[in-house]
Amino acid sequence: MKKIIVLLVSVCAVFSCHENTPNSSPQEIEMIQPQENQKDKRLAEINQLIIDQPNSEQGYYQLAKFHLENQQPEEALKQINRAMKIAPKDPNINFVKAMSYLRINKIEQGLPFLERTVELDSNHIEGMLELAYYYLAGKNYEPSLSLINRAISQNMYLAKPYYLKGMWYEMQDQNKLAISSYQTAVERDPNYYNAYLALGSIHNKMDNPLAIQYFNSAIATWPESIEAWRLKGMSHYEHEEYEEAIICFDTILHFDSTFEVSYFDIGRTLINLCYDNNPKATNDSLLDLAIQNFDKALNLNINYVPAKYNRALCYETKGNVALAKSEYKAILKLEANYEPAISALNRLDQRN
Repeated sequence: MKKIIVLLVSVCAVFSCHENTPNSSPQEIEMIQPQENQKDKRLAEINQLIIDQPNSEQGYYQLAKFHLENQQPEEALKQINRAMKIAPKDPNINFVKAMSYLRINKIEQGLPFLERTVELDSNHIEGMLELAYYYLAGKNYEPSLSLINRAISQNMYLAKPYYLKGMWYEMQDQNKLAISSYQTAVERDPNYYNAYLALGSIHNKMDNPLAIQYFNSAIATWPESIEAWRLKGMSHYEHEEYEEAIICFDTILHFDSTFEVSYFDIGRTLINLCYDNNPKATNDSLLDLAIQNFDKALNLNINYVPAKYNRALCYETKGNVALAKSEYKAILKLEANYEPAISALNRLDQRN
């Protein structure tokens, strides 16, 4: 009882803080202008290089890299095609063309250029590691591991090959070796966000409390990572640490108030705090707060079926059976085979 009351106060406090959180600090605003100036200066230098050397591949190559670094892969592809007409056997040009395709999810078009990059330059570590990653994603395990080991043999101090090797071991269900490789990756690079996230996930899968520490390390590296905060929250949720889970899910809303999954996660977690030995008023308060969060999720995504189902479950638990039935039927209009709603209707029909 005391535990629940404290939770309700803390959750309300977090919500009120969220509403007043500014989007950017003055320091962040001050940093934006110099970065933009540097980008403009770099772009001007590249354009001047193209003017001065119109028949050289270098200007177009540098321009393609610039666009790729600034999340403009389609424009990068246009420029790298110009460079490739002049120097088709340059491994770096082939690599940038591969990455431009891959950034727009054209994997079948991108992979041949990654393979060509490594054929043209057997020491091209970036090409080897990108190719290893996509081989691994395609479950081409042997060539993937061969490329990873080649990269390590060329430079044993890089972090990424060990991260990929950890992925390789994890996909083979060799968790101890995977952990060792991920750990080596963060030893090589103490700011390796993806490796910390992988360590958190694999320890969570093994039901090891170290998972939270690694998720915290990932968050320290990238404080506004929705993925890291949600994985941490889900770890708390799975271990029935519901108050801690709600704090994680609500923290996400400080970064993105339109992330409907967090409202759903908060609502579902509040339902789990409705213990049988609670006074009815306490459980009703928790359910009302859960409904408010499901409403927010549905305002953002009207067809969010799990949110509709859990909201209906709240109505049913509070005793509003007619409204719950109506909600369950509405869910089946959206998703005819949604088993939880079918079971709920059968359950309510059996009561009558």
